[in-house]
Amino acid sequence: MFKRIEKGICGICGAGCGVSISLENDRITKILPWKKHPQGQPCLRGVKASSIVYARDRITKPLKRIGPKGTLAFTEISWDQALDEISQKILNLKSQYGPQCIASFFGRGNFEDSIWKMFSPKEKGLAIPNSLFMPMGSPNAFSIGNICHVSHAFIAPFTIFGAPGGMLQPDLEHADIIFIWGTNPATGSPLKQFLQLKKAKARGAKTVVIDPLKTQTAEMADLWIPIQPGTDGALIHGILCQCFKRGGVDRAFGEEQCQGFSDLEQYVKGFNPDLVHQITGVSEESLKELTELILSTEKIAYMTQSGLEFNDTGAQSIRALLSLWALTGHLDVKGGMVFKSRSPVSLSKPDVKYPTDIPPIGMDRYPLFCNLTKNGHFSEFPRSVLQEDPYKIRFLLIGGSSILTSWPNSALYAKALNALDYQVCVDLFLKQDARYADMVLPATTYFENTSLCGYPGQAALPTALQYRKKIIEPMGESMNSYLIYAKLAERLGYGHLYPHTEEDMVRFLIKDLPMNFQTFKHESEKGPVTVHKVAPNEGQEKKWLSGQLRPDGNPGFNTPSGKWEISSTLLEKYGYEPLPVYTPASEGPLNKALSQDFPLTLTSGARIMQSTFRSQHQNIPNLVRLQPNAEAILHPRDAAPRNISSGDAIWVKTARGKVKFIARVTQKISKGVVEVNQGGGAPNQADGWKNSNINLLTDDRNRDSITGFPVFKALLCELEKVGSAAKQYKTGPIGNE
Repeated sequence: MFKRIEKGICGICGAGCGVSISLENDRITKILPWKKHPQGQPCLRGVKASSIVYARDRITKPLKRIGPKGTLAFTEISWDQALDEISQKILNLKSQYGPQCIASFFGRGNFEDSIWKMFSPKEKGLAIPNSLFMPMGSPNAFSIGNICHVSHAFIAPFTIFGAPGGMLQPDLEHADIIFIWGTNPATGSPLKQFLQLKKAKARGAKTVVIDPLKTQTAEMADLWIPIQPGTDGALIHGILCQCFKRGGVDRAFGEEQCQGFSDLEQYVKGFNPDLVHQITGVSEESLKELTELILSTEKIAYMTQSGLEFNDTGAQSIRALLSLWALTGHLDVKGGMVFKSRSPVSLSKPDVKYPTDIPPIGMDRYPLFCNLTKNGHFSEFPRSVLQEDPYKIRFLLIGGSSILTSWPNSALYAKALNALDYQVCVDLFLKQDARYADMVLPATTYFENTSLCGYPGQAALPTALQYRKKIIEPMGESMNSYLIYAKLAERLGYGHLYPHTEEDMVRFLIKDLPMNFQTFKHESEKGPVTVHKVAPNEGQEKKWLSGQLRPDGNPGFNTPSGKWEISSTLLEKYGYEPLPVYTPASEGPLNKALSQDFPLTLTSGARIMQSTFRSQHQNIPNLVRLQPNAEAILHPRDAAPRNISSGDAIWVKTARGKVKFIARVTQKISKGVVEVNQGGGAPNQADGWKNSNINLLTDDRNRDSITGFPVFKALLCELEKVGSAAKQYKTGPIGNE
């Protein structure tokens, strides 16, 4: 038996965690941390990676439909047959209806850096990766960024300080107090921030978690503030109101460096403690405690992710949070939220431009989003396909995503997928979308790829890079998604844009860096290779005063006004409310007509534990056994009058219908709130998940008006007991249960 150990990059997601990989006869047997790697702690899914790589239901050959849509009746064919048929279909449809009828959707399964870098249009500013069909003239590039991440990472920060949110990072190393708002780092990928948080706690930093769930992160916090979902903006304004009253606002910054300061001061006056309590459920005592913490020291940072995005005014809530920190003295100071300089190093890109001759689907309703991201908006995909408004998309390639478990009102999206002329799925497994696919192409895990990885995260301008060496050969005939797309591009007439081998692709990406391919490959054996050293003035505070935040070197921020735009010029230009106002949830407790029949607040999407990642891995026995069933989490005082106990089968009901889940009754959730697991609803999943799709109950029309993001975290529901405890009832921790 031949054994070896390789140091490499985890191949389960694109986070880039360094791992030590044990192999026997070229088969992965164990994953351990690469201790000297700066991001060397894999998550549970990474540790269990071999179960995913060698899953019995992996697709290993191209599949062509032989049965009616709605079934999983396929036959195996060759790669040439598959790619020839797909490319010919695309060319025929383009010839008949124009390039705009061709579209692609990239999901988290395409978050590997070769795809992230090679399929970004060569444009200034923001551009969400997915340029596969742009060379043929199609503007209809869609991605998971149409529904996640982009609101807090791009739209909100760009409309307030003129740059992506990644440029503003929490200084966890020096913070005295850390707020965790709208995220649970304990279940993040990577785990780097959670480890930094634990280290900060160990040296004495205080942590505050604002969340309707008492998560693992909240369990270790000094203060947990449960909040009514969808009301974060009201709480932020309430804290800011108290800060103004107590003289804790930096008026010099507000008056000299901000646009809209006086308007915001007037607006937040109405958010008194009584009103804030009525809206958010946060008591006057807790509001006072939060205010005192905010005013106690400069060294206060926050961590946030997607939790604030998914309500009626998600983008405005995030803008309010940014302004709270700026106005109370925590912006770009040691221990606060610190601006990081952009790396001057950029990777090469294929010469692909974003087509502007024809507007993408969604431009008419979300013009700011589409213009900033160089994407269409997939929320309008059903309207396009089913109503041909403004024109019909006829072909869709879905790369590394699961639309029918991710988007609201799954039945509507299923109807739209079924009405396409042709659909292709590129994935590891046969998921729900495959029921409507004409062709399914087998992708590889990243253990089976040669590529590179940028650090930090997937920054467009990384400070460090690491060569991703192939650990094992592709399973069966599966293929790196980059190569699938490059081969398809070749058949469509623009294959010259994309190198034909993985190593040549890496060579292309790094060709402008001050190192050759062999040096990069060799140095990566030690870990990420620094390509941009931290500037000597990186630690300088309040960089807006010295011109470090603007390309022209002038003082101020990179916004149209040159100021911190509490009142946004861009939002006003596009017809939106320029101030970060709070709007109550349209389907919330104040909706008396609905709340009579649906008195509980429904929120979904929280990652409770590491065994699944949204709609991934519910088919992997070693992971599913940790939580065999999709769950609805509720408070004992909501369970008792409904005769519900942990393990009971229950109906979760909304105005859209009902779906069965397994109940978990716990004190670690706000009374009146139900957290329901997202990700179930695919045919390849375990029995406890495959029939529990929460997005059959969500509303595709209820969206943030700026970003188009659906409301997943502030809806109304009712619960009804179906049967007694599930035979296989077992659950993982919310906190330390």
